[in-house]
Amino acid sequence: MPYSPQHKQQSRQKILASAYRLFTLNGYERITINQIMADCQLTRGGFYAHFSSKSELYTEALKFGTTASPLVLGNLKSLSTQHWLTELFDGYLSIEHIRGIKPCPLAFLSADITTRDRAAKAAYKNAFLGMNKRLLALVKQVMPFTTEQMFALSSMMIGTVAIAKTINDDKVALQLLRATRKTIRLTLNGI
Repeated sequence: MPYSPQHKQQSRQKILASAYRLFTLNGYERITINQIMADCQLTRGGFYAHFSSKSELYTEALKFGTTASPLVLGNLKSLSTQHWLTELFDGYLSIEHIRGIKPCPLAFLSADITTRDRAAKAAYKNAFLGMNKRLLALVKQVMPFTTEQMFALSSMMIGTVAIAKTINDDKVALQLLRATRKTIRLTLNGI
């Protein structure tokens, strides 16, 4: 008896969630289809009902992760925009984040994406642009800000996390995170 369309969609979502998490934490080369399918408790044979290749899955997982977990750090309705932005920047630029707690694919895959195909690079670019658009809309509620300023700020955040996660020294990583948080607050007039 064939599976229902709903069951197939649920299986696809499980595969995407596992792939997103595993690729983000380990990169493309260090993860296999077998590992992804085992992680989501499905068989390897089921993989090909949803994706034609590991490369396609990588691209789709990047899209999934950046749309399934938009910039949310708590309930936005219960916080002022200024307080929410502070929470966002502090959470993003934290030791927990560089250790892989809710990892951002923009930071965690910044080096990995350079060796991927055009579709993956396009998904990464769209994730970056989407994040900037959402952040800019929030920052503009607090102060005037341009797209170029947002690009600089988000690139600083992403770069800081990318570098801090590669440094095998918590003291230096914490200094880097703290310095970037301070610079962002100065840039955003004390947020």
